Amino acid sequence: MYRHLPYRFWVFFIWAGMMSACLFNRPLLPVDETRYVSVAWEMWVRHDFLVPYLNGEVYSHKPPLLFWLIQLSWWFFGVNDWALRWIVPLFSLASIALSYLAAGLLWPQRPIIKELVVFILPSSIFWMAYSSLTMFDMILTCIVLMGMCSLLQLQRNFLSLRWWGVYGLAIAGGLLCKGPVVLLHLLPVALLAPWWHSGAIQGGWILWYRNLAYAVLLGIAMALCWAIPAGIAGGSSYRNEIFFGQTSGRLIESFAHQLPWWWYAQNFPLVLLPWVIWQPVWHGVKTLSLKEPQTRFCLAWLVPIFITFSLISGKRLHYLLPILPSITLLLAYVLESVVADKVAWQRWHRNMMMGFAIMGAVVALMPTLEAFEWQRELALISPWWPSLITIAAIAALWLKVHDVRYAVFFVSNISAFSFILLVLGFFQINAYRYDTQPLAQKLAKFMADGQAVAFYTTKYYGQYQFTGRLDKSITVLSDAKQLVHWAKQHQIGHFMVIYKEIGQMDEQLLAAHYPFRNQNIGLISSLTLLRNPDLALTFKP
Repeated sequence: MYRHLPYRFWVFFIWAGMMSACLFNRPLLPVDETRYVSVAWEMWVRHDFLVPYLNGEVYSHKPPLLFWLIQLSWWFFGVNDWALRWIVPLFSLASIALSYLAAGLLWPQRPIIKELVVFILPSSIFWMAYSSLTMFDMILTCIVLMGMCSLLQLQRNFLSLRWWGVYGLAIAGGLLCKGPVVLLHLLPVALLAPWWHSGAIQGGWILWYRNLAYAVLLGIAMALCWAIPAGIAGGSSYRNEIFFGQTSGRLIESFAHQLPWWWYAQNFPLVLLPWVIWQPVWHGVKTLSLKEPQTRFCLAWLVPIFITFSLISGKRLHYLLPILPSITLLLAYVLESVVADKVAWQRWHRNMMMGFAIMGAVVALMPTLEAFEWQRELALISPWWPSLITIAAIAALWLKVHDVRYAVFFVSNISAFSFILLVLGFFQINAYRYDTQPLAQKLAKFMADGQAVAFYTTKYYGQYQFTGRLDKSITVLSDAKQLVHWAKQHQIGHFMVIYKEIGQMDEQLLAAHYPFRNQNIGLISSLTLLRNPDLALTFKP
């Protein structure tokens, strides 16, 4: 099977299958995806491509690159949600290609490594989960990979203006994608070049660092072409946020959401699944040596950012996505270095397939295990989906594995197949809980009829602005007195409240109700509140 089709085609089919399963079976997910698309929507409605807005207010939390790409998709294909949802998957595919290029630059005499990389990276569960989400991290990963490939090219010709320009472009792209964090990803590797470089540098390292400074300044200058006009247009508050709030202010704010320094280390195995549990990986780890420049390069990419993120108390697992390719390169090297015969590879293959078969059986049986608090939700999932994983894994037990390429190929395919089936099974019963469109269209109808709309909550994430194509802001109320006052001022209006269970609210008081993840949102008219003044005290914003 593996030898009948070039591996590049297999990788494309794996990627296309996973992305299709995700994008065609789930809506835009609140609150992140819907928020970012809503920001792009408000920029589109306002015809303002400098300053991002969300619900009528300046949005300073992220730079505009993703918002520009979304609007570019609308410019080509019209305003819709299907074109924009392919932006991040295409960056995922580009990242796989850049990882292939990086492996070829690191190990030009060992072509099998780059062949393994393109199977290991897209079948890592962490990569699969974020490859279809309209967020910034996969785009940043692609930009970081572009910068790393430019550094690898520069080790051959460090005077090349073209590759220093590419590195500067990566700095600019990262700044416009997610702010100064790109410097944490790209600068340590360049600064540590004397440690990982394999040969002498003509002209000395002073010339290297001078060129590096020029490239960084070039990237910053390109990013300032947006930041300066945007800061002027957005006002002093927005200007302070984009120039200072995304650096020192972000670090200070992160301490309000403290997680221990070891949190990333504790959860790191999740990032490496399923490869971290595969026996050949552990057999090959002993081949890693700090004497080799390739290992040093990958560690210079991985270790500084991992330590820095661990010391910052504000943590999210997806922040680690841009360092996953460095780990994948090391995994590919480790696996290619394993010396074993066909018998050993066949045994390791069967052990891994048995692991997948057991996983599928456990997931299929979970609805019957009442010890789990989420048993009720899992009971709704058809056991056929995880059962298919077990069947496929058992069938794969009898496949002939000749060497590391065949072994990685089969693990990659069964991992992707398992992910696809679990996505299909989950969203078959839960997609409606994440679909904000029905309520958003109801709000759009209210606004079209001239009615005011409010949301009784502490914070509104804009999840209805794009899906309802709203051209007006939703009033956010966080106090009972504010709510009553608003109802008096807008007697022909409706407001939204959040509640946990359906039975928690008197349905006769609701104009409509909609599921929202593990909660519900009810629509109540202003007149209903005014007729029942004590009703406001029963809500929690």
